[in-house]
Amino acid sequence: MLVRADFALPRGPRGERPRRGPKDRPWVWAVLAVVVFVAVIQAAAMAYGLAGPVEGLVKDFVGRPVTGEVKVAALALALMCMPARLRLPFTGVVVGAEVLFNAERLVVGSPLHFGNGVMWGLVALAAYAGLRLTGPERSAALKAAGVAAILIVANAVSSVWLGLTMEALPYVADHFVEVADRALGSPSWVMGRLVHEHGWYLWLITKVYTYLPVGAAVVAFFQLRRSSTEGFPRHHIVKSFILIGAIGPIVYFLFPVVGPAYAFGDEVAGAGWMNVWPHLVPTSLEPVSAYFSQAAPRNCMPSLHTAWATAILLHALRGPRLLKLFGVFWWVCTISATLGLGAHYGVDLVAGFVFALTLEAAMIRPEDGWHPRRIATVAGGALAFVAILLSIRYLSVPMAQSGHLAAVALLGTAGAMVVAYARIARGPSPDGAVVTAPVGERALAA
Repeated sequence: MLVRADFALPRGPRGERPRRGPKDRPWVWAVLAVVVFVAVIQAAAMAYGLAGPVEGLVKDFVGRPVTGEVKVAALALALMCMPARLRLPFTGVVVGAEVLFNAERLVVGSPLHFGNGVMWGLVALAAYAGLRLTGPERSAALKAAGVAAILIVANAVSSVWLGLTMEALPYVADHFVEVADRALGSPSWVMGRLVHEHGWYLWLITKVYTYLPVGAAVVAFFQLRRSSTEGFPRHHIVKSFILIGAIGPIVYFLFPVVGPAYAFGDEVAGAGWMNVWPHLVPTSLEPVSAYFSQAAPRNCMPSLHTAWATAILLHALRGPRLLKLFGVFWWVCTISATLGLGAHYGVDLVAGFVFALTLEAAMIRPEDGWHPRRIATVAGGALAFVAILLSIRYLSVPMAQSGHLAAVALLGTAGAMVVAYARIARGPSPDGAVVTAPVGERALAA
């Protein structure tokens, strides 16, 4: 079989193929880190008698896959990042695999399902890139398969992680959070009543809340649509989503909270301590850690939906006007949903907002390096985040009784982080140049 000259594997002066260079090493370490992390979560799941991420990924390949917005987002990411000439063959592999799996389901009388084809398509893309492609085209194809696969693996791990919080943390701190939240006027109760009185808005924010990864995919399209020809930007929305999802859930084990609709409502029948959300705010000023049913994940503190929506907003604000409007719309709807659906307290949102700005401050404009302003912002954001958690746990009653003082402190902290982040994202670089990078900026990784 003849091989096109421009795709022939380059060889050295003695005919040997070149070894992997420094550019490949970050991806190798990233793959190893993901494998180790999945193995640790798998072991923890087995210790608690739960199905681990490996079982979930096996089902994605040969069983009934976990579908939904994550698979759609992964498919969209792969298509937009791969070389254009590979999109049609890749789509053919995905469709062909879906037809084969669903034909078998029709024969045995099982319901039709979607997702197996995406997994096999990504494997085929990675294998073809590794064996047949070279140069920038090979790198683009492998990265396309990689970012899509990481999204799917992260979703599989997160599902198991939430199950682990239920098994390992029978006692939750919702009493402390609810009392502290009175400093902000108990916004979940206020928004809960508002959205349930306006059915159209409840429907809208529920859709936005459910399809959060789709919002990220819209921003990713603007950032990565030329990545196959111009390379990946050094900072993009996928990296932000993965980092938030990797670090945030650790706090769930340090500060287990289930949310007002669970602890003070009827989201799980018979499990709540009192059925008063969103109509009546509790009055007790004696918060305690209390047992809660294992039927709800402890995934409120911080609000990662708020953190992810904030990342979408920050990346969207660096794009064209239409994308800016989309980012603001998505952020407002997500904030409304986190409160209006009873998934979070107000202080959860403040913590998630500060958390997201801290991580973004560490990643934005990587070409500037770790200058003093960035170091101060990241360190200050981390300290502010820890201070918020400690205040909620140990000063919840003084916060509730402080009048407007605690609210000013919480919102002032969030405002200070906005200013500090803006100085890094929009201010002069260390060499004195003013940078206002658009969303499609080609700041390529070394």
